[in-house]
Amino acid sequence: MRSRLVKVQLALFVVIALLGIVFVGARYVRLDNLMGFGQYTVDARFPTGGGIFPNAEVTYRGVPVGRVGPMTLTDDGINVELRLDNGGPQIPASARPVVANRSAIGEQYVDLQPPNDEGPYLEQGSVIEGTEDDLPTPVEDLLLSTNDLVYSVPLEPLRTVVTELGAAFDGRGDDLQVLVDALAGLSEKGTEYLPQTVTLIRDSLTVLDTQSDQSSAIQQFSSDLDLVTAQLRDSDPDLRRLIDTGTDASDQLSQLIEGSGPGLTTDLANLAAVAEAAAPQSIALQPLLAFLPAVAGSASTVAPGDGAVRQGIVLETNNPPSCTIGYEGTQEILAQMRAQDPNFDETQQDFPFNTNASCEVPQGSVTGVRSANRIVFADPNTIQPWDFKPKKDPDKLNLNPIATQLAPLLGVTPK
Repeated sequence: MRSRLVKVQLALFVVIALLGIVFVGARYVRLDNLMGFGQYTVDARFPTGGGIFPNAEVTYRGVPVGRVGPMTLTDDGINVELRLDNGGPQIPASARPVVANRSAIGEQYVDLQPPNDEGPYLEQGSVIEGTEDDLPTPVEDLLLSTNDLVYSVPLEPLRTVVTELGAAFDGRGDDLQVLVDALAGLSEKGTEYLPQTVTLIRDSLTVLDTQSDQSSAIQQFSSDLDLVTAQLRDSDPDLRRLIDTGTDASDQLSQLIEGSGPGLTTDLANLAAVAEAAAPQSIALQPLLAFLPAVAGSASTVAPGDGAVRQGIVLETNNPPSCTIGYEGTQEILAQMRAQDPNFDETQQDFPFNTNASCEVPQGSVTGVRSANRIVFADPNTIQPWDFKPKKDPDKLNLNPIATQLAPLLGVTPK
């Protein structure tokens, strides 16, 4: 006869076993979700169903996070209720509801694919929109397209292609094996040097951009190179003759260098000293150096070769003399600069501009004819300060009366 303690233990064991079975069964059939506990709902709207069905799985980047609830028709498509677990990860509200196929038999599920992990996040009552691109290709469309493709292939040409391929590969097993092995080795090397290849492709973009920017210059260079090669082709006889006679010329040049080498070295050393001495005055020497080619070019007119030299010089320097009265302030500024810096050179260094400089000679002085404040007296109608009369120049035509008459005809009001 069992004791009371044993009976109590057996009863507790049965109760615990029943509770465990009920709990496991409820979890297996997701009874808590069916009753709406521990979940929040989100509406996903699609143009069509795309094969999705109630109780299909909902994943977030491949991780299960819920199930598909009821589906209802709307005016512009279908509304799919997504029941998501509260304990799952936070899902950004920017997620795209993508209906995907889990296997070849067409088991659809909804995968939530956000562009990033940033908020805001989905919550109770949120709505996300799906497009045609988020739906799988209907199986009937795939089968129809495959059927159309099969029937679009002509049988006779296909039979010819198959026959020729059979003839081409017949007995070529060893060669194909070598080709496959070589391609496998090439693929392994490509994988091994993939970082270098990616770097090369990335760096080549800079080179290609540079070539694109310089395309006009490259085209011009090619055109000029074509002209050079054409000229070389036309000058081929002369070039051959130059090459044939170049040996003798090079021998003579070598003898000249050998004979004049010591003296030439001394001359070059002296010339270097002259260049160093003339360097500080290079700015002042530039006009002279620019004038020397013209002098050399006119040498043939001075000495035409008949034994006589023909040359005439007309000196107009300082005629009339330049005005210096009124420019003393510039010299004072230069004196101050030299006092501050003994190595100051006004031909190469900046110094303050003398805004008070002007010609101060009396009106009518010949030394002031080039002064800026004398420009107004070039007008024939301006009274000259030295004789109080308008200037009269019979060699020049005064167009003011004619311009005054033509102005109204041109629609201009003379002032």
